[in-house]
Amino acid sequence: MPAADGEFHLNRLRGKPGYVIRGAIEESGLVAQGDRGVVLVSGGADSVALLLGLESLLGGGSLVALHVNYGLREEAGADEILVRQICSRLGVELLVCRAGSPVGNTQAWARKIRLDEAEKIRTTRDLDWIAIGHNRTDQAETFLYRLVSSPGARSLLAMPPRSGHIIRPLLGLDRGSIRRMLEPVAPWAEDATNDDMNFARNRIRRVLLGDLSRVNPRAELNVTRTRAELSEDEEALVAAADAVLSQADRRSDLGLDTELVFGQHSAVRRRMLRRIAEIELDRPVVVSMETAAEVIRLAGEPEGGKVDLGGGDFFEVIQGRVRVRSGGGSDKEELPMPVSASIDPGTTTFGGWEILSSEVTGAEAKAGFGSPWEAFIDRMELTFRLVEGQPGADDLLLILRTWQEGDRVEPLGMAGSKKLQDVFTDSRVPASRRRSWPVVAIGGQVIWVPGLVRSRHLLVGDGDEAVLRLQATPPFPI
Repeated sequence: MPAADGEFHLNRLRGKPGYVIRGAIEESGLVAQGDRGVVLVSGGADSVALLLGLESLLGGGSLVALHVNYGLREEAGADEILVRQICSRLGVELLVCRAGSPVGNTQAWARKIRLDEAEKIRTTRDLDWIAIGHNRTDQAETFLYRLVSSPGARSLLAMPPRSGHIIRPLLGLDRGSIRRMLEPVAPWAEDATNDDMNFARNRIRRVLLGDLSRVNPRAELNVTRTRAELSEDEEALVAAADAVLSQADRRSDLGLDTELVFGQHSAVRRRMLRRIAEIELDRPVVVSMETAAEVIRLAGEPEGGKVDLGGGDFFEVIQGRVRVRSGGGSDKEELPMPVSASIDPGTTTFGGWEILSSEVTGAEAKAGFGSPWEAFIDRMELTFRLVEGQPGADDLLLILRTWQEGDRVEPLGMAGSKKLQDVFTDSRVPASRRRSWPVVAIGGQVIWVPGLVRSRHLLVGDGDEAVLRLQATPPFPI
């Protein structure tokens, strides 16, 4: 959307709009006088406002703008021209990256390109940070999306003000106010896909946040303030867990004294267990309330026992101590499928299993429906899920992984959900095979367990559009 007459009015930036944008950046505490940094500029309103505000605060000579032309939209060329004009008027150096053809998951591919290129510039130029134009509305949308799609408090804390060298100085401003301030100052590019209600995040923005705002006009602000409190609480609880652990002998051969765990608040216990697991396994680990409770229960049993952590890894509780054990399967814990917004036929090997992905018509899918070793997935819905369009949505990649503690599935033809552990038990799958049995999932949602259960998500519709077919071949006779 252009300024009132399609021209730049940078002198107006020194007035109220510029004061508010610059003030928000200063109040973020992420940028200091004398800083030099990379600014990601797509041409959208948020990135343009970020560039204008940083130029006002630091001067154009302190900034390097990066624009990635993905070539995926008809407007890509016009977006690049607009960014060139803005940078020229501001006296900001602009570097343009041509992305080439997508590989794998389109959104993950695009995010990796821009962040890798930005980090390369930051390192080469010895700059202080990489600035991204996420605003308060983006953060609220991400919080709400994670609230309903990913269990656990830690998953809600995506899009923090700072992630390593990445900073988000505009989180104090909402999307609407940024556009109102920018309108009389400079033009920006509008992505038409932001109005497509087939995208979950657009529905959250247009419908859910709108409905919540009618309940309370401060709903968005309240969501982000709640997120900020949760972030503080998480920091405090992790610090408390670390303080206790610093007094303990945590050598893997000895494990952790369960009496030390017993003496802590349940929230601190979970973080203690999570910390020792992540240190030992060198990967993110989910320790749910149920997992921690099972560790505590086993500590009171003379024979102790094991608590699964996924990927063949587990807590071993024995003789009053809890140890983290690796089953040696972490390299097989999670693999991306050769599937993106466009279906790329191929075979994924997972342990001794082979999962073949291919494209068929809706009619072929309906004719082939019935084998538990075959699953058909709606291509259009999968595309919407895979290209949601926000950094931090990497957990939307369709993956093959091992069974994880707490996994549940909503079986086709049944109401409610069921533990995968119960699915294995009811199907009489030997314990020796469960550790390597593949699970097809998207985010925290189980879609298909070959041979055992298909969820009611991503089902094929009534049309004849292209459909993704997954065929599983296990390493044993069927």
